[in-house]
Amino acid sequence: MIKQTITSFIVSVLLFSAISKAQIFPVIRGVTLEEKPVSLPIKNGKFSVIAIAFHRGAEDDLKKWLNPLFESFIKTEETKGGFDMAEIHDVNFAFIPLIAGFKRVADDFKKDTDKQFWAYIIDTEKTDVKSLQEKLGIQDNKIPYFFVLDATGKVVASQSGKYSASKLEKLESAVE
Repeated sequence: MIKQTITSFIVSVLLFSAISKAQIFPVIRGVTLEEKPVSLPIKNGKFSVIAIAFHRGAEDDLKKWLNPLFESFIKTEETKGGFDMAEIHDVNFAFIPLIAGFKRVADDFKKDTDKQFWAYIIDTEKTDVKSLQEKLGIQDNKIPYFFVLDATGKVVASQSGKYSASKLEKLESAVE
């Protein structure tokens, strides 16, 4: 039973990886928590990093990703302060909580979230979540997913699940 579960998990991960890297990211429209309209993929000549959570079960893993993602992809030279050897990635960044009931808790979410993040959190409009999951090859909606898109919107790298420094490094390498 355990061997079958592990085999099934490995097949899911390989399928997700192969599907997500061979396609154009689907169009998603919404508004940021700052009430600015946005359409993904953003085609402004930059790479994009997109974090997606489909279920509240992904929340704990996602929280462990947030600070490292902020440090790598959002924090600017001006906000780093002092001497810092970290590379600054000039990318678009978006976090999409496709969690049932998000619209009802968006105001509470704002209260609990640093205003610096508001410009990157997207509340979607009329997104067919099941269709999006199929297009992205999502097998487990209880873990977070992270996609790197090139300037044309093509998925060039992806990671999912629990945070690790090596997973973050792979995302960072994809935008260099």
